[in-house]
Amino acid sequence: MAHKHTAEKDPKQALREESILQAAAACFGEQGYRATTLETVAERLGISRVTLYRYCPSKEELLIRVFERSIAIFQRGVQQICAQDVPAQEKLRQIIRHQIRLMADHRNFLSVFFSEEGNLPPEMARRARTERREYDELIEGVIREGIAAGQLAPLPPKLLCFALLGMCNWLYQWYQPDGSLSADEVVRIFITLVEHGYLNNDPQQEVLKRLERVETSLAELRQHLASNSLSASSPQIQITSERNS
Repeated sequence: MAHKHTAEKDPKQALREESILQAAAACFGEQGYRATTLETVAERLGISRVTLYRYCPSKEELLIRVFERSIAIFQRGVQQICAQDVPAQEKLRQIIRHQIRLMADHRNFLSVFFSEEGNLPPEMARRARTERREYDELIEGVIREGIAAGQLAPLPPKLLCFALLGMCNWLYQWYQPDGSLSADEVVRIFITLVEHGYLNNDPQQEVLKRLERVETSLAELRQHLASNSLSASSPQIQITSERNS
């Protein structure tokens, strides 16, 4: 099992360990865990195996640390998104954006996370599955919330959750940061696909666009009325105070 590092590390040591972790994730992601050796990682770093061994005694320990980092990467942000007081559809947009940016920015780590679980020791494999299930349940909870509020179509929540995450997580297989699409463009296309479908000139799309415009207008009207109400109440308070005096 991976060691817990609670003491504060020397900055140089922390930087070296981060470099080792990045190199290990790249080697595991590109060549696979079984084909990667400690010598492979050491060569990528330009250090000897003996030096690498001082920081990490085994290839299995490296794999565990890469998985721990991957779990931390996934958890970062999604809990904050789900806890926001915003409509469910906005949470789902943010979740899609979050997932795609994670896949684009941390492709090596997440490639290992999705493809090398079978090489983990049993305890760490159980932890990885538990963390993944809890992550899925967070997003499934947002979907249930949206269905209950009438904001989302009454589709099976678990199936919709798997569809959304599968679409986003598969980026590790094909996305290239220097390719023709930026991560933000992929986000825009995926959100459009999920919310409006892929048919051209679909009457339902026009209805949805009109509804979106109506919702935007209503939100602006509510804000305007609230602002007017606040400004109208201030003189009344002043008049009441003068009468009392």
